[in-house]
Amino acid sequence: MRSLRAALTSPYLLLILSGCVQSQPTEITDGIRVDPVVTKIKDNVERTLFDYSTKDELGLIQVFAPEGWTEPIVSLAFETSGVVINGKLGLEFETDTQYFIKNEGFQIPKNTKVRIFNAGDSTLHMIEVLRPAYNPQRAQQFDSF
Repeated sequence: MRSLRAALTSPYLLLILSGCVQSQPTEITDGIRVDPVVTKIKDNVERTLFDYSTKDELGLIQVFAPEGWTEPIVSLAFETSGVVINGKLGLEFETDTQYFIKNEGFQIPKNTKVRIFNAGDSTLHMIEVLRPAYNPQRAQQFDSF
């Protein structure tokens, strides 16, 4: 439980969303309902993102990435934390590669070069918390470490 709590309150992971539009909350009597913006992104294969972000200060993304999916090497100008709901997440850094499975939290510090990928043989399902929220100007791609 401690690693999950730390993951959700600390820096974490990536998203390279071209032209992502933020959700607009719909008011209801007992609070705010947020309908996600659904985005399909084609890296080496297509993945689906559900963006529940409502403010620039905090991004909340649900990711479904198929077997074999990988992002390019990136450096993100935001902290990324998350938890793997199902599957196996791989985070490749310049000096090592780390793996995370169901119910494990992960962190990617701001401005760290990383390649994020599905390291398993089934769909990767994860939740990402970004501080601040994703913005294309906050993501830089690289050809190598």
